[in-house]
Amino acid sequence: MTRRRTISLIFALLLVATLPVVTSAQSFSVASESASATGDVNGFISGYIQVTNLTGQTLNLRVAITNKANLPSDWGTQICFFQNCFPPSVESVDGTLGPGESEVLDLTFFSGPNPGTGSVQVTVSNRDNTNENRVLTFTATSQVTSSYPAPTAGSFFLAQNYPNPFSMSKTSVTNINYVLPSAGYVSLKIYNLLGKEVRTLVNESRPAGKSTAMWDGRDNQGKQSPTGVYVYKLSANGQNFSRRMSFTR
Repeated sequence: MTRRRTISLIFALLLVATLPVVTSAQSFSVASESASATGDVNGFISGYIQVTNLTGQTLNLRVAITNKANLPSDWGTQICFFQNCFPPSVESVDGTLGPGESEVLDLTFFSGPNPGTGSVQVTVSNRDNTNENRVLTFTATSQVTSSYPAPTAGSFFLAQNYPNPFSMSKTSVTNINYVLPSAGYVSLKIYNLLGKEVRTLVNESRPAGKSTAMWDGRDNQGKQSPTGVYVYKLSANGQNFSRRMSFTR
């Protein structure tokens, strides 16, 4: 009887040893392990990777810049995720994705005055299971030649603001140049990423040719605007043009 029990116990142990190990399902996925983009010097270059909640529950995530060793010293970065763009000084943000929800992680580089390449590593992790994380690499290359054509006679043109990023700690204003092929009524406004008007810079008739508007980082009430990404939009003679800028401390 004892021998039978011993044999049965040995058989049971062997059976357990051969069973597959069950692991918990991945709670989120990323569309790619890396993203790269090209833009202008003194520019605003964004890389995008989609993150998806694979569960049927709200997922608590953390997005953090974990390696900046390959970022030029005169470059900056900014995280846009969880339906918000955070100040460049913030390198770790917490938020949630709803059940089955997807959102694009936008890692933006602020390039310096010289051509170059910068890269950072961003770690996306499950705050409820810190062992579950994905390390993503974002790379940006800046060039002297603008991806936007130079203005020509008889054409509209809205230039990238300069300096960009615009920092109150270094300058008092940023300049926005634009060219009109003919005289007309012009509207040039600053908006935040929610589409809310922040500041009206121009709202009048302007002659043909080049004009310059300046923004000091304040809203229509004269209050200092928060740091972040802004859109400036030029409207003239039924045409609209827009670009993005970054405002830092």
